[in-house]
Amino acid sequence: MRFSTRHAFVLALCLSPLAAPAMRIVEMQITCPIDGKPFPSRVMVSGTSFGTYFDTQRFGAIASPAPLPVCPGNGFIVADQSRKYSEAELTRLRGFVDSDDFRGWIANDTPYYRLAKQMAFMGESEDAIANVLLSATWEAGSRYPRYAAEALQVWQRRALREAGSDRAYHSRMLVGELQRRLGRFDEAQATFEGLRADRGFPGKQEDADVAAYMRKVVDAQLRLIRDRSVAHARLDEDGEIVDF
Repeated sequence: MRFSTRHAFVLALCLSPLAAPAMRIVEMQITCPIDGKPFPSRVMVSGTSFGTYFDTQRFGAIASPAPLPVCPGNGFIVADQSRKYSEAELTRLRGFVDSDDFRGWIANDTPYYRLAKQMAFMGESEDAIANVLLSATWEAGSRYPRYAAEALQVWQRRALREAGSDRAYHSRMLVGELQRRLGRFDEAQATFEGLRADRGFPGKQEDADVAAYMRKVVDAQLRLIRDRSVAHARLDEDGEIVDF
């Protein structure tokens, strides 16, 4: 199940608990493309999000990130159950999952991080990989510094590619968030002060609440940077910082 990140920074994005179902995870039969064998996997089919952290991770009655189907035995991530692979692609993928690198990732890394490596191997876009690496940071635990540093690099490149568009503002905010969480406070301060000074920020948003929220996040980030905080943080309904 994929969730759009189009308005990931918006508090108003969040689903109302009265309008959306609670989290529901079901067991489904998935066919592994690598060996053609079916296997049971837990899949999230619905969830209620009350908001997002500054890194766009959702909170509420929802798994964020959602669980991924993982082929038993070979560890391949079945991110798209409808995707059909050619024989040539399957030959390449079987070699990939048998590689020492992939075996090492299975032993030491999380599903979303492994998915990012799969996507890179298959030549998928770096923008898509950036989203998956960001999700990997949400499940990273003690791996967070390594995952966040890798995610930061791809989000910095994404922000450069998006320069001149409103999308770049969201990407730059994520760059600053990752810099702060990594303790790179001078870099993070420069990022958020640059956004605050940008006459175009936050761009032509579809909703005035979106623009107001983005400005509040920049102010909150600068307060966290002043306090040398690397906390996982968000704003509450009153606009106050909640951190963990």
